[in-house]
Amino acid sequence: MRINFASLAIMACAFTGCLKTEQLTSEEMQKYPRAKVDHAKDEPIEIRQPKPETCLEAGKMYESLARSATETIQKREMSWRAKQAYSQALRLRPGWAAAEVGLARVEELEGNPQSATQHFQQALQMVNGKEKDDAAACHEAGLFFGRNKQFDLSIVAMQKASQFEPGNRTFAMNLGFSLARAGRYDEAYQYFGKIMNASEAAYQMAQMTNHVGDKDRCRMYAGIALQANPANSQAKQLLTLLDQPAQPATIQQVQTQGTLPAIAEAAPQ
Repeated sequence: MRINFASLAIMACAFTGCLKTEQLTSEEMQKYPRAKVDHAKDEPIEIRQPKPETCLEAGKMYESLARSATETIQKREMSWRAKQAYSQALRLRPGWAAAEVGLARVEELEGNPQSATQHFQQALQMVNGKEKDDAAACHEAGLFFGRNKQFDLSIVAMQKASQFEPGNRTFAMNLGFSLARAGRYDEAYQYFGKIMNASEAAYQMAQMTNHVGDKDRCRMYAGIALQANPANSQAKQLLTLLDQPAQPATIQQVQTQGTLPAIAEAAPQ
């Protein structure tokens, strides 16, 4: 039996109550008359609102269906439903950054980077560190800005993410990578030096400068890494490969041996 994903999604949302429903037209009312109710005898009907968390999860479900859809019409339908669910979550909990980020993701999925940028910027204004997902929202915004080479905005977002979760290694590393991608090499190097040993800090800079095509700086930082720790095999291998004829695939393999910069992946040259 074939499963229709659109039908599944519609049935699922009927339980969540996170989508707006349209009233029947006069023609439909005549075709499908409702039973008469004596309101004088009955108690007022209480309309229950869904929880904002339920709407957020519904939005994620529809967003996932949109990403996996193979047909354009199905993709559009699921994207629309995702935005409706995220918007409902925002109506129920105004100022919720996680829901705003959900809208941003769907806009990017639909090929609207300008609208996605506005939603991510709005999300950054909403965060205050009190919601458990504020740090993740900032980090996601930072990755988006990195993908779109808006490096100053990426730095601001990553700084907030690290501020809200100072013990998160991923957030800390991507803040350093954001500084490097913005061309603020000295700042990035000093920052890495605060969260790791000198050799590893220099090697991370060698990775990033190699990624952006600055071979001279890459050699310099790889050399510094070896001076700080002659046993740093990754820095040694990177230097060896840099002196060989261009082998981008091989150098990429060296990059993936360590912690590959998420910002580097997000904003390829």
